[in-house]
Amino acid sequence: MSTAPSEVTHPLRRMLPHMLHVTENRETLKSLESVWDVLNLLGQLSGTTTEMGDTKSAFASLTASLLHNLALTTYNKRVQEIAAQAQVAIDILVRNLYERTADIGFLAMDDTLRDFAAAELAGGSPHRAEMVERLQSYVRLYSVYRDVILVSPSGQVLARLPDGPQVESIQDPLLDEVLASSAPYTEAAVRNDLFPGESRNLLYGTRVLHEDGTVLGALFLCFDFENETNRIFQGLCRDGDWSVITLLDDENRVIASSDPWQVAPGAVIAAPYGDGHLTRFAGASYLTARHAAQGFQGYMGPAGWSALVLVPLAMAFEQGGDDDDAEAAAGTDAALVRAILRNGTTFSPTLQAIPAQADAIQKELNRSVWNANVRQSAAQKVAVNAALNPAFSKVLLAEIVRTGTRMKEVFTRSINDLQTMTVRSQLDDCQFHAALAMNILDRNLYERANDCRWWALDPLLRGLLAATDAPEREAQLGARLAAINALYSVYDSLLLFDAAGVVLATSRPELAPLVGRQLDAGWCARALAVQDDSYVVSAFAATDLYGGRPTYIYSAPLHNDGGKASGGIAAVFDSAPQLEAVLSAGLPRSAGAFALFIDADDNVVASTDANRAAGHKAGLPAELRAAALEGGAAQLIALDGQVLAVGGRGSSGYREYRGTEGRAGQRLLALVCVPLCANDGQHDEVAVIEDAAFVAGTVRPASAAAAQDTIDIASFYVGSYLLGVPAAAVVEAIPFGGVVRLPNASDKLCGATIYQGSTMLLYDLHRALGVPARGKREDMLTVVLQGAGGRKFGILVERLGGIPVVPVADIAPVSNVFVGITPILASVVKSHGGPGGTALTLLAVEKIAEMLNQAA
Repeated sequence: MSTAPSEVTHPLRRMLPHMLHVTENRETLKSLESVWDVLNLLGQLSGTTTEMGDTKSAFASLTASLLHNLALTTYNKRVQEIAAQAQVAIDILVRNLYERTADIGFLAMDDTLRDFAAAELAGGSPHRAEMVERLQSYVRLYSVYRDVILVSPSGQVLARLPDGPQVESIQDPLLDEVLASSAPYTEAAVRNDLFPGESRNLLYGTRVLHEDGTVLGALFLCFDFENETNRIFQGLCRDGDWSVITLLDDENRVIASSDPWQVAPGAVIAAPYGDGHLTRFAGASYLTARHAAQGFQGYMGPAGWSALVLVPLAMAFEQGGDDDDAEAAAGTDAALVRAILRNGTTFSPTLQAIPAQADAIQKELNRSVWNANVRQSAAQKVAVNAALNPAFSKVLLAEIVRTGTRMKEVFTRSINDLQTMTVRSQLDDCQFHAALAMNILDRNLYERANDCRWWALDPLLRGLLAATDAPEREAQLGARLAAINALYSVYDSLLLFDAAGVVLATSRPELAPLVGRQLDAGWCARALAVQDDSYVVSAFAATDLYGGRPTYIYSAPLHNDGGKASGGIAAVFDSAPQLEAVLSAGLPRSAGAFALFIDADDNVVASTDANRAAGHKAGLPAELRAAALEGGAAQLIALDGQVLAVGGRGSSGYREYRGTEGRAGQRLLALVCVPLCANDGQHDEVAVIEDAAFVAGTVRPASAAAAQDTIDIASFYVGSYLLGVPAAAVVEAIPFGGVVRLPNASDKLCGATIYQGSTMLLYDLHRALGVPARGKREDMLTVVLQGAGGRKFGILVERLGGIPVVPVADIAPVSNVFVGITPILASVVKSHGGPGGTALTLLAVEKIAEMLNQAA
């Protein structure tokens, strides 16, 4: 039996029983090795001697390498998937929470809210219902909030949304912390008196201050944590996926779970950070990945929070059925996959070498069997072994070749599976990250659409806009816009304009020349025409409000008491760094990866690739763009001399924001591209699959052998020509090598080599026949022949054919068939040929020997 090294190394060995396709390949190869053991034994008993020992050991070693690569690729693919889920889950949440840190600061500046708190502090206000309505007007524009609560310094609940618990007063450590803090906000995920009976809520709090600095109370925004995490989980979970996405706090406690039946909130899981760990939980083993947030704009999220993805080890490596196989084949061009295998770094060097190693082993096996058949033919003719059964030997040798061919087929199929799995994994990864980039952009623009509507509710801005004769109005408006812009750092600038579209104030002093300017952009007129609390957004286009660069401008009207627009506020999105940051967040960890936002017409909106700057064409196939807009696409493409894995996803919106199509009149899509290799443009030749029976020789019935004279022909290929010589003239086939070129010799003489201690000349059939070589010279074979005088010489061939038994009557001299043919061709076999009808032409052995002697 084989003494091959262990196929799969630790720690993969523990996971191997759960990788069914690896186990199936292992069992198939082991069964073939067992068959080979039986054939080897029969060969020894029958006297059929072939050099099978080294070939069998080589196959066993290749089996170990193949199975290890199968297991490693399967493991890496799964770990990559859950690692991406973990990182994305925590990063999307942190980006969302970053916006909350700005909202709490803006809302605490609301003069109506501050006046109400001051009146309550002075002895009570009769306008609580109006205050509740005002809070509701804010939350109607932002569905991410569960509640907004204003609390007095003594703990009295002054106002909150009507759907929240109606608690009159609280004595809570969180209130004391907020009142004592001068920080812009306090973030806390705690059990508190505002929500009695609940385990914890995520709250953002800040002090409400009078103009003179007096503390009027505390304002709390309660984030709708459960709703948001469910949305995140739904976007990351795939159909049929057993993975569970969880969020952990700083004490390793589960605070949210995509599958509470498997992993319940409140459970404690001490899983390590990093990817691909085996973690024990609730009596079962899980493959896990745990990641902390990467942060956004310097904000890292609640302290110690992380995302942990768990997948039961028993189900971690489940393979799909036929539908999944068909899906895996989609988007993978076979020629591009072969280019990746030849030139790319996607596959390990060991994996890249397996096909060539399998071919070399099979070629060596065929040579051994061919030599054995030659020996059998010679033994039969001279009757040196009366106990030998030539017919049995030929059948045995044919079966050896068939077994080797089946092993090679297993290797080929497994390599194809690996190729498909690896490339599909790359494509899935690209599509996943494209969807992530688009999701982040939609969420980002959701905030932009709502921010301008929030600011349009600000009583100070409304009051100053209506008071046309107020002294220092421009300065007060500018100060307010600057304070808002400081909270919301994703904007380049904010503008306030009147009902005529004239700029009244800006958030940045350097933009003061804009004051008094008439805005003639279409978005300005549309904003002033809005009758409700909606907004407008410009097309993504160059504007002098952003230094001549393209961006989005979000705008909402400020209505007076009569319901008419007295002006509007415009937010100039700082698109260049913000879109690049979104794209960078969506990049996979593959070398050279880049991402783009493009429109439906292939125009680049934003890019992380310097060679594909905004305003240029991306150059991507129209069918890929169309499929991405319809719901997502991924495929291999050839672009700019490279093979790229490309994934795309169109904008689909987030919550009330319906994406980039409606109000802006544009449809964006995100594309993530990973260069896999140079596109060398080579087209692999289709390998000639030699029929096992033809290689092993043809077995004639005894009656046919007795009926006519026959001769065994040893055949081989030179270019596309099938040539042969009588098997009795063949000594053996050996690898080509060790040849020394002789000076002043004929070009038909390859040179000389040492064979069995003597000098042997080699004849170049390619030059003699004028046939170009189809492979590398070092990969060819030398067929050693022996002339009538007993002197040995060699001929250079590309690969071996069969050793058919040919009736002498079927052999016709070449002069009867062709005129003016080269003298080294002796005759043609009329009844036999190679695959595809190739004629079998016999060489003139003695003529070649004579020409070699003359050439030497």
